[in-house]
Amino acid sequence: MISGAAALALSAAVAHAQESPAPAPGTAVQEVVVTGSRIPQPNLTSVSPLTTLSSQDIKLTGTTNIETLLNDLPQAYAAQTSQVSNGASGTAQADLRNLGPQRTLVLVDGRRLMPGDPAEPFPDLNVIPAALVDRVDVVTGGASAVYGSDAVAGVLNFIMKKDFQGFQVDYQISFDNHQNNNKGAAQSLAGGLDGNGVALPDPGNVGIDGVIHTVSVIFGANSPDDKGNVTAYATYRHIDPVLQSTRDFSYCGIGSNNPSGTPLYDQHLCIGSSNNAHGWFANPSVPGTGLSDNPAGGTTFVPYTGALSYNFNPLNFLQREDNNYTGGFFAHYTVNPMVEVYSDFMFMDDQTNAQIAPSGLFRDSGPDLASGFTFNCNNPLMSLSQAEALCPDTTITPGAPGGGMVTDESIGYRFISQPRNADIRHTDYKVDIGFRGDLGMGWHYDAYLQYGTSILQTLTTGYGSLTNISNALNVIYAPGTTTPVCVTGGSCVPLNIFQASSAAITPQQLTYATEDALTSGQTSEQIVSGSLTGDLGHYGIKSPFSSEGVGVAFGAEYRRDTLTINFDEAQQTGDLSGGGGQALPVSGSTQVKEVYTEIRVPLVSDAPLIKSLVLDAGYRYSDYQPAGDTSTYKIEGQWSPTDDIRFRAGFNHAVRAPNVDELYAPQVTALASYVDPCALTVAGGPPTATLAQCENTGMTAAEYGSVAACPSSQCSDRTGGPSDPSSLKPEDADTYTVGVVFTPTFFHGFTASLDYFNIKVNNVIEAGIAAPQTILDGCLASASSPYCALIHRDPTNGALDTAQGYIDQLSINAGYLQTSGLDMAASYRLPIDTFWKDSHLGSIQWSFVGTYTFNLIEEPTPGGGTFDCAGLYGNECASAFGSAGVTPKFKSEFRTTWNTPWNIQISLNWRHISSVALDLNQTNPLLNEFVGFNDSIDAKIPNYDYFDLTATWKVKDGLVIRAGCNNLFDRDPPIVDAEFFGVSSPPFGNGNTFPGVYDSLGRNIFVGLTADF
Repeated sequence: MISGAAALALSAAVAHAQESPAPAPGTAVQEVVVTGSRIPQPNLTSVSPLTTLSSQDIKLTGTTNIETLLNDLPQAYAAQTSQVSNGASGTAQADLRNLGPQRTLVLVDGRRLMPGDPAEPFPDLNVIPAALVDRVDVVTGGASAVYGSDAVAGVLNFIMKKDFQGFQVDYQISFDNHQNNNKGAAQSLAGGLDGNGVALPDPGNVGIDGVIHTVSVIFGANSPDDKGNVTAYATYRHIDPVLQSTRDFSYCGIGSNNPSGTPLYDQHLCIGSSNNAHGWFANPSVPGTGLSDNPAGGTTFVPYTGALSYNFNPLNFLQREDNNYTGGFFAHYTVNPMVEVYSDFMFMDDQTNAQIAPSGLFRDSGPDLASGFTFNCNNPLMSLSQAEALCPDTTITPGAPGGGMVTDESIGYRFISQPRNADIRHTDYKVDIGFRGDLGMGWHYDAYLQYGTSILQTLTTGYGSLTNISNALNVIYAPGTTTPVCVTGGSCVPLNIFQASSAAITPQQLTYATEDALTSGQTSEQIVSGSLTGDLGHYGIKSPFSSEGVGVAFGAEYRRDTLTINFDEAQQTGDLSGGGGQALPVSGSTQVKEVYTEIRVPLVSDAPLIKSLVLDAGYRYSDYQPAGDTSTYKIEGQWSPTDDIRFRAGFNHAVRAPNVDELYAPQVTALASYVDPCALTVAGGPPTATLAQCENTGMTAAEYGSVAACPSSQCSDRTGGPSDPSSLKPEDADTYTVGVVFTPTFFHGFTASLDYFNIKVNNVIEAGIAAPQTILDGCLASASSPYCALIHRDPTNGALDTAQGYIDQLSINAGYLQTSGLDMAASYRLPIDTFWKDSHLGSIQWSFVGTYTFNLIEEPTPGGGTFDCAGLYGNECASAFGSAGVTPKFKSEFRTTWNTPWNIQISLNWRHISSVALDLNQTNPLLNEFVGFNDSIDAKIPNYDYFDLTATWKVKDGLVIRAGCNNLFDRDPPIVDAEFFGVSSPPFGNGNTFPGVYDSLGRNIFVGLTADF
């Protein structure tokens, strides 16, 4: 572990993502541990490519969300953030290289951060208080030989503040400001729903919203004998919710349209849902069309048109409401040089609300999720004309006995007075207790016990109960009266869906027709770890050409991960209308026993053309249960011809073992975002695939042309673990890096680095052999495709959005993922007096970090074709890499900071995201049904450039004020189809854009104060 003094030295040396130049001759340098190796080194260099964010960098961004800070890094990509609502887990996740959060290892002071959620068992960054972070080391590329499983794409190591003395209070308030003047959004709003010409309201400009309050308190004190220290902290953060109705680009669900009827989609429309406030009833007289309650009142149906569609966007959150409390301490005490006792404790309580549009009766989602709804033709809540329309072959007298039944009726009807809400609460604890010390003769040890747990409780409200709705639709008059009652009797309240929702649904009806649901679960991680490091130079073991001794490390570790998640009866039976189907309990555990070793050999030092030549190697053997045993290893080297330049290269073989969810999750049918080209289009047009293609997927000729489109581009898939958990093996990765670091002595204050990386992940553990869209498209192309066996059409109607109509997405070892590119970094500090003598204006510092991605390739099945997502965005890329699916080829940050002589610092940051093209428009063997189609309106997201301005003022010793504005020019995010092709559909798309990638709330203004006592 890094001592407090060394951590501060390292932080200062590599601030703004740069590495330190070599120390000046004669300067004493304390040995430190650099992220990426367990062997202490006598300098601040790293063989592995390393980016570091300092605590000052965090202050300058004004962010209090760690994931927001990380997502601005060129190597990082958006996963779960506070701006996910539909599909939110309530966590914040890290994703390096766009290879998924499951392949990024998160450490706190070099020790694992436990999984943060039982449904998504990846580390939750909400546990980490931004105010306590001293620096963040980002090592990209495999590091499993050093740290074990999950370090495939890289490692995030949060080094926390320790050895703090005194009392510090920090408060910050931030808010969003936005001008709603997007021309594309204005055109969509003016066209109304489905282009009906009835303009939707203009949301108007936003003065202040999305307010975030953050307060932190840090207290630290040394022991009376100065042999120990306790640093304690407490923080609170409150985030105000932001509704999609407040932004013009998110006010309605936007879909691509082809007004000319050709395969050219060149227009955006506000597309609403046929699950609407006036109802959609399948018209038996004209199959494929619908009837609706009369919006003007009355008791007759009118033909359903797009003008009656429900605009479900306004009530969805663009930013979730959140309350986050953290607290804990970092303590250590040196008994003697051989024994230092240390203990860390971290606590978090995070409660957030994820609100989405109201529930109700959803089309093709009856009580068994396989059919429509059933009710009696003589239901007295219907008028005679309505009954005759839905039961044309029956003589009916509403309320009278007899009359038959309407069966398998597709109905869409919203309870618009009550949105759905998930109240998600995570309570986390992490505790470490350990001993470390100096054994003499160059040997040091570190042994610790760690326990971490995350407890989940989610209360879901506002969802319809399919069972109660079914009961409430079967209505008669009570004997001898004209009072409607349910046939089932009891507490059932008749449900009147034969008038518009706002007029008909009473509070009593709503109470009976909806239900609450409770989810609870817990993850826990137990670690026992011990390591021994030694400098063999004390025994004369060193190269004859080097002044430094050979460094070694040995260690062993035991880790056990346990996961349980429980759902109440309503969720287990799939009784929630719009809840996505069944959710079944998961319980299980995994464990691993590991031994590892590492060696660092300085081969040559201070020789002609070889200032330093160092070789580093490592090996780890792991026995995973039930996945089996595996080995990881690395070999790295660096060569410095002079103090001015250093070359480095490395190879790492890394692994990721399957987690409990991947191994043991039960097999259930749920909603998934993909498009069935064999169904009618959203607008009711003919299928985009031919009859012959659709027959490949199991559709019959009789079903062709009669299957409705999946609502909101959400069809069904079947997910879960394999039938035999031991069949799922660890995935493995090979990582290559080659780089050069410049620290020219003739150009004082300048440093730069350039690193090439290449990561290939084999035997990828995926939910399904390929993404649902890929499977469907592959089968369309050929009846002999192995994908066809994974498609299960509903035997009653040929649909793919029911409990019997789905695509298999069970956990499996599939093909490979591969990415490569260049990381670039540079910094320069220049006193202004250098070029303007005697100006006394301080200094200017420039820092730059950037990543150019050559490729990001997926091969779902061996030999089944590949697709490169670099420079692209869209469904296929999102499904393959488990992210927002936006992979710009170039992403960078360039910061200019003026350090004035008046205790004021002014900093301007330029964030650049290069353009991306839509994946479905590309030649892609994995997306066959889109051949011949061109979504021109979404074809390209242009370059995005954001500018952030921050100033800090040291009023006096112990008092610093900071203020800033991010997205200074209030640039709108890109507007992207969400409803036809489902390009920006949840969970990582939200509000017709990608909030984790682009600034979606407008300019963000913040003011903060730090006071030390």
